[in-house]
Amino acid sequence: MTFIGELCLFSRILVPVDGSGYAENAVRHASDLARKYGSSVTLIHVVATKVYAMAEVGVLISKDLEKEGKEILRKSQELASSLGISTNTKLASGVPAEEILRFADSEKFDLIVMGSRGLSEVKAFLLGSVSDKVSHHAKCPVLVVR
Repeated sequence: MTFIGELCLFSRILVPVDGSGYAENAVRHASDLARKYGSSVTLIHVVATKVYAMAEVGVLISKDLEKEGKEILRKSQELASSLGISTNTKLASGVPAEEILRFADSEKFDLIVMGSRGLSEVKAFLLGSVSDKVSHHAKCPVLVVR
């Protein structure tokens, strides 16, 4: 992050995407910021890992989720491109909030722009939302959009 007078410039923006409308709004907001500040944008999708009793079933489910994640990244990248922004992408696996925080810290992003809710609102109600966890634990500013 660079400061010019009172103006704060974000040079590296991370946008977690999950295929939801909220994530699309985050891509739109990040694209606006990137155009304004000349920022680079990276899209990340985290395939949530789970433990399965049968290894073969786990491998099949994992492959399907990875394929779905790649498609989510492709569509998000296409949206950003339609808004005049080129993006990098990252497909990760693990606990979404933890992976987003780890990647943001290790790659030194200046800003995380993410949707306020994802696809699993019931799970978020029971376990806490990814955006809530990221906004409370990130080492950089987090912009949560609706």
